[in-house]
Amino acid sequence: MPYRPDVLELLTDRHAEAERLVAAYEATHDPERRNALAGQLVTGLERHALAESQALHPVARRVLPDGERLVAAARRRWAVAQATARELAEADPRSPAAERATAALLDRLREHAARAEGELFSPLRGRLCGRERRELGATAARRLRDGTEAV
Repeated sequence: MPYRPDVLELLTDRHAEAERLVAAYEATHDPERRNALAGQLVTGLERHALAESQALHPVARRVLPDGERLVAAARRRWAVAQATARELAEADPRSPAAERATAALLDRLREHAARAEGELFSPLRGRLCGRERRELGATAARRLRDGTEAV
């Protein structure tokens, strides 16, 4: 049987990976490297949002008492983070606009991770069994890998 990650662990790891990409962006001054990292961030955030929306949000709406509100707030935060990542990707890597977008993106990613992990992941951990989390993890892993919506 293939390995199926726990959806909550998988998405938590992806939050940390996004922060690492932003830190790598900040650490380099090579414009080509910055462009590559910005592209990775945009793609990664789009896939992460897709994974959350298809694997996690439906079950959160169903099993959490305030799930609808929590998911709506999470989706709004992701939309802002994705827009900021696109701004970063479009900015000249040597410009003050790129520096501002980097700082804003890191703030937004940290806020999203803290809120998602506290408001969604923590209560879901207590309401979903390990098998359910692994099944959802398989779906999320496919979205993260392929970046495609379910048919």
